[in-house]
Formats: sequence, C-alpha cells, structure tokens
Amino acid sequence: LAQARATAPLPPATRQNFLSPFAAMAPKEAKAADGAKKAAKTAKAVKASVTRKQRKVRTNVHFFRPKTLIKKRDPKYPRRSVESRERMDKYRIIQCPVTTESAMK
Repeated sequence: LAQARATAPLPPATRQNFLSPFAAMAPKEAKAADGAKKAAKTAKAVKASVTRKQRKVRTNVHFFRPKTLIKKRDPKYPRRSVESRERMDKYRIIQCPVTTESAMK
C-alpha cells in the first residue's frame, strides 16, 4: 500500500503544498512595479556616458609601503614581577677590590 501511494501522481494543488508549504505566488502588481524600477534604472544607465577609470602612472621603479598609524605602547601588566636591584654598591667594591698596578696609581 505504501509503494502504491508513493508512485501514484499527486493532484497539482497537493503537489505544490507538498514541495514547499510556505511558497506563495507574488501578486501581479508587485511584479509590474519591480519591472518599471528596473526599466527606469536601465534607461538612466543608457543615457549616461561611459566613464572609464584613469590608470595611475607610476614614475618610480621602487614601491614604498604607505606609512600607517603607529601607536605608543600601553602595557596592561608589568613584564617583570620584581624590579632588578643594583649589583654594585659600596660594600661590593671592598669585597672585590681592584689591585692591579694601574688601579693602585
């Protein structure tokens, strides 16, 4: 019975509903108005002269990239968690004295 139903042709109204239940024909007035808009646009294009874009003449063999915006750095967090301390202080000099002849002069 299922095979017989699948092969049997559907009436035209049922077939349309079966293919797309949301499809509806557009009204004739909308098509005419749409066609008039297209015709007006084409007529305007035909009346206007054909403009061709001018090609830029390059007088230099080297290409320089355009200069773009360079922003200042705005860090969101410090890259080092602790500041580096000074390695050399007054005590360190005594700990490692320079005793060469030229340093003693």
